[in-house]
Amino acid sequence: MLTDADLRIARDAGIAVHADRLILDAQPPITDAALEQIQAKTAAPVPPELVSLWRTSFGGRLDYDLRAELNGVDVPLSCSELFYPDSDGYQDLWGWIAHECEIGEVERLEWLPFAGFEYLDRIYAGRDGIVAWQQGLPPAWEIRPGDRAGRIADDVDDLFAQLSLEADPWSGEDADAGESLRDAVDALAGDGHPELAAKLRTIVRRAVLDWRAAVDSGAVRHDRRLRRLALRNAAARDDVQLLDRLAALGADPAEEVGSSLTAIDVAVQRGSTGAARWLLARGVPVPNALRVGAHAVTLDLARELLARGARPGLEAVAGAVRNPDLAVLDLLVEHTPDRPAVAKRLQDLAQWSKVDNARAAALRDLARRLRA
Repeated sequence: MLTDADLRIARDAGIAVHADRLILDAQPPITDAALEQIQAKTAAPVPPELVSLWRTSFGGRLDYDLRAELNGVDVPLSCSELFYPDSDGYQDLWGWIAHECEIGEVERLEWLPFAGFEYLDRIYAGRDGIVAWQQGLPPAWEIRPGDRAGRIADDVDDLFAQLSLEADPWSGEDADAGESLRDAVDALAGDGHPELAAKLRTIVRRAVLDWRAAVDSGAVRHDRRLRRLALRNAAARDDVQLLDRLAALGADPAEEVGSSLTAIDVAVQRGSTGAARWLLARGVPVPNALRVGAHAVTLDLARELLARGARPGLEAVAGAVRNPDLAVLDLLVEHTPDRPAVAKRLQDLAQWSKVDNARAAALRDLARRLRA
């Protein structure tokens, strides 16, 4: 339990706690004057849960994972910034409010942008809950084209409850989020506040998704997020035994594990040949495997993936440029029909990508042969 003294010490270190989650680079609480300014730009009262957040910290930084289903697809969302006036972000809170008023051609907003990441992801609060918008990838990228939007939470507290960590930051495991939380807490311990650091460490760990316990108990079969996380870890770590356990628990090997990728896409991407072979033996579809994993696939596996229906293309060719075996690049070039486009991509990669001189020369030579 955090005491008032704990909260003051944490605040002096730039840490605030709201809804059992840590806010880093925590800003001072919102003033009544600032709240009135914001209220003047909104068509409905500012949601009380958002006001509560701002009374704790009027902006800051988060370091948690967040996933949501937008337009029927499970995607990662970046909620790393809590917007505030005069921040050093892509735009500050006033900038985002002005931006939304401009594009909506309105004076007052129905949905108030309060979090996200630069121009890519934005999260809004309104009278009907929390919605998110995500800028899509270019149409040429077939895995996740187009912008996405949708309702993701009932209110700010519900949103904070969804902020999670896919690995314990103190475990040494690779993870997309949590390192900044770990460093901030450890810095407090180093500054002579070990008891407070221990309390904050406990709070951080409550957000960790324990997929291992869910596998051991069998509960993973009923929890999609944990099941997908377990499948993704098994594929990334080439853990065939874990794949066997998950299959026995009813997990679908072809299930999406995030961002339109399946376990075999992750296995190929990470060079997990054993897991890839296990998944192929169970007939999982492979259309995107080479697009995301051409840099790590073996030549034999690339041939098998092509035979199973994996799509080549410019993305796969670009990935294969980094493959240690240039025969994989030759194979994918051979199966990509638009030779002029491939030649141009290879020439560009030879000039701009970080490859050694020998490989750059090989790319230029292949581009010349394609043009010929």
